[in-house]
Amino acid sequence: MRNRIFRGIFCVALAVWLACLVLVIGALYTQYSEKYNNSIKNEAYIVARAVDVSGTSYFKGLKLQESYRITLVGSDGKVLYDSDADIKSMGNHKNRPEIKAAMKSGYGSDTRYSNTLAQKTTYSAVRLHNGGVLRVSETQFTVLTLILSMLQPILVVLFLAIILSFVLAIRISRKIVEPINEINVDDPKEGDAYEELKPLVNKIAQQNRQLNSRITKLQEDVDEKTRESEFRKEFTANVSHELKTPLTSISGFAEIMKNGIVKEEDIQGFAGKIYDEAQRLIVLVDDIIKLSQLDENQVTAKKERLDLYGISEDVLMSLEKAAESNEVQVNLHGEHVYVQGVYQILEEIVYNLCDNGIKYNKTGGQLDVTIGSAGSRPYIKVADCGIGIPQSDIDRVFERFYRVNKSHSKEIGGTGLGLSIVKHGAAYHNADVNIESQLGKGTTITVLF
Repeated sequence: MRNRIFRGIFCVALAVWLACLVLVIGALYTQYSEKYNNSIKNEAYIVARAVDVSGTSYFKGLKLQESYRITLVGSDGKVLYDSDADIKSMGNHKNRPEIKAAMKSGYGSDTRYSNTLAQKTTYSAVRLHNGGVLRVSETQFTVLTLILSMLQPILVVLFLAIILSFVLAIRISRKIVEPINEINVDDPKEGDAYEELKPLVNKIAQQNRQLNSRITKLQEDVDEKTRESEFRKEFTANVSHELKTPLTSISGFAEIMKNGIVKEEDIQGFAGKIYDEAQRLIVLVDDIIKLSQLDENQVTAKKERLDLYGISEDVLMSLEKAAESNEVQVNLHGEHVYVQGVYQILEEIVYNLCDNGIKYNKTGGQLDVTIGSAGSRPYIKVADCGIGIPQSDIDRVFERFYRVNKSHSKEIGGTGLGLSIVKHGAAYHNADVNIESQLGKGTTITVLF
């Protein structure tokens, strides 16, 4: 761009200079020619006056410059005197334009060019008292000849003009391009750009915003993909570990029974352990399937209007034995509120919240389940007075297979997927999950639909 501006300025400057040179020479030559013609006319009148007074004796001993010429023509057109040529060889001048005009009106003039156009001759003729005509002429150079005669100084001036145009073109093009080069592409509105560039600057700014938005989105997608990949690896490792533990127990008990090492009276106990581990596997596989369905949005059941209070009653009824064995008092509070949801998922949410509230409660503790509405949004709040969760672990309790106290978790059982199911089930219903906990004082989890 800078080179194009430079070439444009340089060519324009050179063209303007040449045009000015031609116009100035033309104007000067025109003015000079006008003055020159007036001078020839005055000279013709002066010589004519002298001839009227002195006659042809005026020409005796007359010396003229090489370019000047005086001719005396009689009233019949015959040449009587010529300062430059032999009159005997000269023809009749009666029909010459300047002679003809002078005889008619007293004065005539004409300009004639040579065949080469390198010279021109100006003629001024004045009528005498005796009817004859005196003609004065002068030969001078044409414009072309004048220019050629001044070729050397013209070339010198042209050379200087080219250098000056070159330097000015460089400086001006640099000055023009400088604000453009200084445009900050990251923040194009910063700085003082040309007013004419404002649409371009705004366009760049808009494209920057779009690009930054796309880059941010792509980065988020990449981060999400990375997190998903890491999560899948971790999930696979956790599933493998969780499946391996009960399978190892089942395999070990079965091998002992197969080899006949178990006493007859111990067979029922070993079979019970195999059954418990198998049930643990079934629960684990069921939870994994539920999470997978929620992850892939493969829930086939349609949403319907469901009573959150009624679902909580059914769940707490199914957990009566667990609550009694842990000596936990369960209380249901609130009112009948309705939500649009899938019964199976809502039951899983309530079940896992209440099951955790019982398992991680203290002996003789209390579990309060409250159903209500916050404005137009139904909610279920499950509060226990159990072991609580350290603040450093609160953000991770919804991760799959994450356990705050792994040793205690083994004692009370569970798959480590309960709160993950709650989180994904709530997300399926566009609900928010809030958790508050104090170590040693209990935990309160609220699901707001």
